[in-house]
Amino acid sequence: MAVAQKTGVAVGAHLVGGVKAGSAEEAMRTVAATLGRYVYAITDGETGSRSKWIGWQLNNLMGVDGIELSGTKSVFEQAAQEAAEIPKLTVDPSVTELPARIPGYADAAAASYEVFKRLRDEGVIPQGVKFQVSLPTPLAPVVAFVTEQDQARFYPIYAEAMKAEVDEIIAAIPAEDLLVQFDVAVEIGVLAGAQPAAEQLANKAFMIEQIRSMLSSVPAAVEHGVHLCYGDFGHTHFAVPQDLSLCVEFANALGDKLDFVHMPVDRQTGLNPAYHEPLGDLKINARLALGVVDYRGEEQRTRDLLAAAAASAGREFAVATECGMARIDEGDFDGPPLQRLLELHAAVAQPIR
Repeated sequence: MAVAQKTGVAVGAHLVGGVKAGSAEEAMRTVAATLGRYVYAITDGETGSRSKWIGWQLNNLMGVDGIELSGTKSVFEQAAQEAAEIPKLTVDPSVTELPARIPGYADAAAASYEVFKRLRDEGVIPQGVKFQVSLPTPLAPVVAFVTEQDQARFYPIYAEAMKAEVDEIIAAIPAEDLLVQFDVAVEIGVLAGAQPAAEQLANKAFMIEQIRSMLSSVPAAVEHGVHLCYGDFGHTHFAVPQDLSLCVEFANALGDKLDFVHMPVDRQTGLNPAYHEPLGDLKINARLALGVVDYRGEEQRTRDLLAAAAASAGREFAVATECGMARIDEGDFDGPPLQRLLELHAAVAQPIR
């Protein structure tokens, strides 16, 4: 693809998490070949059972005595899209804790880190690139899958299990090699009216405190931050964001806990400079990444989104897609090949090494 003049304000690339690949090694090799000079950290692509973000938690949780599949629940019925039916779990009151390593994130991270080290030793992954582990906030699987009457009771149980996963990840991966990202999506879906949440789980202040709690579970020596997301269910948002005001509000509330923050840029509304104006109210020192890389692979639209963002950002930012790249060919979505999207990151940003 033709590479035009670089835009000075865009430096580096941020990977949200998922990468369309057959394995962790394939994902890391593919990304490193094109974006090795651009990325701060590289993910394992969240391949296999993890390719549908939190979907794999259903089977993991159903392996626990007292947690059972109980029909389906409707989501998105209040948002600007059709209702969808997803599996629903009931949690018996006898469930007061989860067996160790049930969520599975620590095991996946430890296995992929061994691949990361080998590829770095081979020179495939450049020195200085960190290994990124992306995790959902505890609220996400609880609100997404657990029936409303059980959500508030089960939330602290799942939250403790996820903090234990974080502890295991930190024990397995040296701090200087690790970057931890928490994915904040279901919270925004609840606030958009797309997903029902019970009791305090529907409260914005509680959401912010639970994210702060998870960020605090990561030592200061380990780089950590958040990916803020309006959803990518069937490549459709919970609600189309009209601007970045909610994202900026979350970022400012989390600011002292953040080393980086990623914010989405809608491919339509993000063309309007007003979409990005709330960035003028961003009061954090954390590294910023903006999802200006068009998920459909259109270079001109990407450059237009980047220009609109640059006019208001007032700071250097990394480029990214709105959401992960694990499901770029899902359903009837006519998305571009992975390589096209990776090249598009490099076409519009300056390298960092």
